[in-house]
Amino acid sequence: MAIEPKELMQAPRFEGIGSFVSCRPGNEEWKPSFVFEFLGGQMSVEVEESEAANPPTVGALFAVGGHVRYNNRYGSVSLVSTVKKQLGATVESLSPDQMEQFLRGVRVWGVGIVHARTTSTMNRTTYSKATLKWHGATHEFRMLPPEVYGKIPSVGRYVRFELGISVREERIEGRLTTVTYPSLKSAAFDDLATGSVAAKPAVPPPSKT
Repeated sequence: MAIEPKELMQAPRFEGIGSFVSCRPGNEEWKPSFVFEFLGGQMSVEVEESEAANPPTVGALFAVGGHVRYNNRYGSVSLVSTVKKQLGATVESLSPDQMEQFLRGVRVWGVGIVHARTTSTMNRTTYSKATLKWHGATHEFRMLPPEVYGKIPSVGRYVRFELGISVREERIEGRLTTVTYPSLKSAAFDDLATGSVAAKPAVPPPSKT
């Protein structure tokens, strides 16, 4: 299916089924968040203050969905929830479709434009990287494996992409902070439905990870 112009105006989306672990309070920089245990690891999802004031029971299963907000300062992302639906108390209570979604872990997908793609060789090792633009962000993905890099189309082409999410602790301004970063799992060329030429939206310079 060709990319619709309205898709280019949307941030990448995410969805997953996980169990509630804890609630993290907000501060001057970060909104409060719920920590969910998804298949593959724990992940924070931003919530409203009103939700943080009345968190769910630990272990409760939720279908969670929303969009990805890019942090230009650190090159990280935040998962912003727009849907949280409680499903039950155990994995065994899930329907077959819900179980399939649970086993996928967190899925993140979107559309954008290829801004750059290069390879270099040092000490007989090839390093590949690509920069994608999507709504609200320009991000450079480095150390791409050949099976991912080989499917990225030429500069200026539209792509449908899927992201992985990695979580690590970093010291930012003297504080140890849990930070979420995107990784590129796949990217494939697709036409724009209108046949328009790829534009160059006004976005900040890429952060490197």
